[in-house]
Amino acid sequence: EEEKETPAEKLLPKETLFFFSISDMSDLSAKWDKTSFGQLFHDPKLKPFLDDVSKKKAELSKQCEDEIGVSIDDLLSIPQGELTFAAWEKPARTISLVLMVEYGDSKETVEKLLKKMDDELEKDGAEHSTEEIHEIKVHVYKPKDSDPDSPFKSLVYFTDEDVLVMSNEIDAIKEVLERWNGESDDTLADNPQYKHIQTQCKLEKEPQIKFFLNPSGIIQTTISMIQSSVPQVGMAAGFLPLLGFDGMKGYGGAIGFDEGDYEAIANFYFYAENPRGVLGVFNFPAVDLPPPKWVPASVASYSVLNWDVVGAYKSIETLVDSFQGRGSTARFLDQLADNEPNIHVKKDVLDLLDGKIHLLQSESKEADGDAPPIPAMFFALGLKDAAAMKKTVTAAIKAAGQEVESREFNGETIYHFSPPGGEQTFSFAIAQGYLFMTNDTPTLEGTIRGRSGQGAPLSDSPDYKRSAKLFPAKTSMQTYQKSDVQMKMYYNLLKKMDSDAIEGIDVSKLPPFEAISKYLLPNAGYIVPDKKGFKTVSFTLKRND
Repeated sequence: EEEKETPAEKLLPKETLFFFSISDMSDLSAKWDKTSFGQLFHDPKLKPFLDDVSKKKAELSKQCEDEIGVSIDDLLSIPQGELTFAAWEKPARTISLVLMVEYGDSKETVEKLLKKMDDELEKDGAEHSTEEIHEIKVHVYKPKDSDPDSPFKSLVYFTDEDVLVMSNEIDAIKEVLERWNGESDDTLADNPQYKHIQTQCKLEKEPQIKFFLNPSGIIQTTISMIQSSVPQVGMAAGFLPLLGFDGMKGYGGAIGFDEGDYEAIANFYFYAENPRGVLGVFNFPAVDLPPPKWVPASVASYSVLNWDVVGAYKSIETLVDSFQGRGSTARFLDQLADNEPNIHVKKDVLDLLDGKIHLLQSESKEADGDAPPIPAMFFALGLKDAAAMKKTVTAAIKAAGQEVESREFNGETIYHFSPPGGEQTFSFAIAQGYLFMTNDTPTLEGTIRGRSGQGAPLSDSPDYKRSAKLFPAKTSMQTYQKSDVQMKMYYNLLKKMDSDAIEGIDVSKLPPFEAISKYLLPNAGYIVPDKKGFKTVSFTLKRND
């Protein structure tokens, strides 16, 4: 048999709602193995632990072979080329699911599995028939006494050109076979939103993974399906344009490994036409976003976002006023401000924010007893008018009474409070033009003291600067994460597990964290908007040896 040459997106209908595809499983495995994380599993220090995992896998594999006739390794080796999962609405108010697996030289394993499945279905009384569609034999099974509300009223499959195609609907199989020669121009590959997304997310080489979903289509299909049993739900469809959900035309992207200087790179794109309603709240203009000097190089992760606060408020106001009447939002906020503590949400809070939102996470602190470590979080809002915000905070603290404590520190006021029933204490302060909030008071004190209290800034870190060179001049959001610092907490938790938790696997055989930390490289990312949506890029650079 010849191998399939037509890519999956040319075998699916243009109105496909969800699509996920790995272009070549063998290639993905080889490239993944070249990454630092892939190399981790070849480190001799990890071998004693992995030997236990292999023994456990062998036990499960024996059980698997006894039950279905093939081992776990045989199952895992079935996908050798393209692997695709997709969904669309056809027939009406029915979701068709399609799985396509290019199995290469695993034909014998596939035939064993299909024979076992056929026998089990017939044993359960399923009705079996075959149908020839475009000269290809298609098997159709209809389970006995199937639930009318179940999406799996039938099981349909065929094999051709070393490809297994399965679905829950015969119509879906027909859709695929109508495009089997690759000559149709009514395919997902011709969908304008899919094409735009993949163009925006294009990598230098063919990506190992591609995906796409149509959010507004999924919402409309879901409403349509529920409406058949609950007619009142149909009214919700009329609100989609008002809420702006009809503008969510697509989300998708491409992921590649071992791509030039990148160990891994993922490009995602959200396609939103004329964002309004709820979508209008999520407006993030691109600006210069260098990390402030108070962000320390020791941080585990750092994110900064530029949010159009005024635009978000206007979107909410327009949406609420469309239901409650023009001016209703403003009147409600005015009335609210007439009550204690006499704070106007827009004038005394939102109008004072410059839209910059910073989020830091430091290495987690050890908790008492067996409690998991507590991540040290640090949150900062940029201010247009710090003096005015201090007045707002003072009014809010006065209304809170004794629930919030305060003290002077280095010329600024630090406030502390503990949520009811909470074991943590949170602190906040206004300093250096920011409203800071954290569960890590020493870091807040260091920030107020200035760089002398924080050590070297992140902006001077060689690893950060290497990643930041790839950021555009203006972005809506930036992220930087040290995978080794973030993973340390979870790794140590794993080592503390009871050895009986996973029978046959001794977690005490895991090496010290320092043995694996060298394989965990920093990753970074950014978001940039355009007229049709916004693009998200996240990446891990290869080791700089």
